Amino acid sequence: MNSHGNDAPLVLILEDEVLIGINLQDDLQDAGFRVAGPFTTCSAALEWLQTATPDTAILDAALRDGPCREIAQELGNRAVPFLIYSGYGPDQELLAAFHRITWIEKPVPPSALVQACQELLVSES
Repeated sequence: MNSHGNDAPLVLILEDEVLIGINLQDDLQDAGFRVAGPFTTCSAALEWLQTATPDTAILDAALRDGPCREIAQELGNRAVPFLIYSGYGPDQELLAAFHRITWIEKPVPPSALVQACQELLVSES
């Protein structure tokens, strides 16, 4: 769990579509999560990760400045469970690098992403 003094899980959101990111942020906050982001670039997310670690994360496969592989690797190094929420089909190379990764293709109802985040946290407990 994070060390931010609040028991609500912290979810990192990486999403290049601003409206999708804001809607996702609202849905997660309504479900009781704290949210970092949404970040629209990998560089901004990596900068945030220099001083913080989320409890879980939702990554788009690619942001405005490229694919999210480096962020996925960093989260994996920290044992942070994450899922990919993308309009693209699964990236087999990325899937091969991480065991038990969840890949959700857009669009899905917001409740499905909230539930997927909850399941990630439970499976890592």
